[in-house]
Amino acid sequence: MSAGFYRAFEDRYRGSRELITQRLEAYLPFLEPLKSIYPDLPVLDIGCGRGEWLQLLLREGYSPVGVDLDEGMLAACQALQLPAHQDDALGALRKLPDDSQVVVSGFHIAEHVPFNVLEELVAEALRVLRPAGMLILETPNAENVMVGTNNFYLDPTHERPLPNQLLSFLTEHAGFARSKVVRLQEAPELRDEVGKIGVREVLCGASPDYAVIAQKHGEPSLMDAFKVFEGDYGVSLDQLAERFDRALEARLAKLEKKLDVVNYSSPDGAVVVHPAAQSHGQVEHLLVVQERHEVAMAALQRQFGALQERLQQAQAAAEQARANAESAAQERNQALENCHYHYLRAMEAEQQVQLMRVSSSWRFTAPLRWLARQLREPGQHGKASLNKLVRRIAPHARLWVERRPAVRRSAIAVLQRYPRLANKIKAVLAPEPVHVTNDVVHGVIDHAPLTPRGRTIESALRSAMKKS
Repeated sequence: MSAGFYRAFEDRYRGSRELITQRLEAYLPFLEPLKSIYPDLPVLDIGCGRGEWLQLLLREGYSPVGVDLDEGMLAACQALQLPAHQDDALGALRKLPDDSQVVVSGFHIAEHVPFNVLEELVAEALRVLRPAGMLILETPNAENVMVGTNNFYLDPTHERPLPNQLLSFLTEHAGFARSKVVRLQEAPELRDEVGKIGVREVLCGASPDYAVIAQKHGEPSLMDAFKVFEGDYGVSLDQLAERFDRALEARLAKLEKKLDVVNYSSPDGAVVVHPAAQSHGQVEHLLVVQERHEVAMAALQRQFGALQERLQQAQAAAEQARANAESAAQERNQALENCHYHYLRAMEAEQQVQLMRVSSSWRFTAPLRWLARQLREPGQHGKASLNKLVRRIAPHARLWVERRPAVRRSAIAVLQRYPRLANKIKAVLAPEPVHVTNDVVHGVIDHAPLTPRGRTIESALRSAMKKS
């Protein structure tokens, strides 16, 4: 739990200091006889919280000391200069000598600790109390239905509700002389036995808190001074339920009495109108009212049935829409995951392509790739362009081979082995046919065919000679 959380939680839900102090004043009558027995009046308050009880005891003349583990709670005590320090309940009790305290109190701590710890805490309290000293343990009252089923679990540090019979028996079993269950903080109007009471009061009206006040053995003269143990305090669930039953029975009796005035049954079982009703002229009116009531009830039942059916249909449609929405959401999430996966693959491939294009091997193999495209797609550039390319590089290749005897011998051996390949190479390397013309300029016949480049050079020379 984060620092300061429990202090803020208590400030919101427990109530103001003034309200809590007013509630705690209910315990002062139990402590009042101790003032005439022990002059020093030492009190240990375990789980002192914000210190409302410490402040009240100081006002009444007691000598209290409080302990708490929560620093936020102790900060509230320190701000008011109250006698409180940080310690756990058992640790503080174990440090005290026997018969050293007149009161050991713990408000809303019993529900925060495991039961074995609570059992040891009660035993240690009995040890440190003086004769006739008292142990006060206040806790939420689980017999209040709203508290036991809802409000108790508002506090995240609560262990489990403690029925008052269990906590009272625990103190008696530990060795206390007597114990009293004191119910607290109920609405004042519920204390009146004749007040109106409904179902809500039965469920939520029982005292929301209770305390077990246990007293240690003492001399009879000391114990007799505490007449306060003889009273009854608060409102229980059983009391509210009994009052509700009595009120309900009284209302039903009144209704039956009114019906008896209107009609009664004859000895043969037939319904006969009471003479008193006839004398007052009520028969016709009551029959009309009864008929209207029956018609209205039938109409209401039909409307209620139709509303129930529409509600069931709406619930079914809502469930179907929810299922469709969940299915669509799953499909959308799957599609988004697939798109993201393929996007990552594409980005990875693009990065690899970019790295490949800037690599040295890609630049060095560019001519080979170009030549491969030319050989793989001759139709794109035309057969003539390919032949032209081959004829262009053939003289250079032939010269390169002629300069290397070993390569020349290997090439001749391959051509002799594959005659068709040799014929194709000869056909490609064969010179283009040219027309034999007389050399007007030189007066000789040119028997040597020229390559296209040679003819271009010859034509240029002729043009230059004519100009000169």
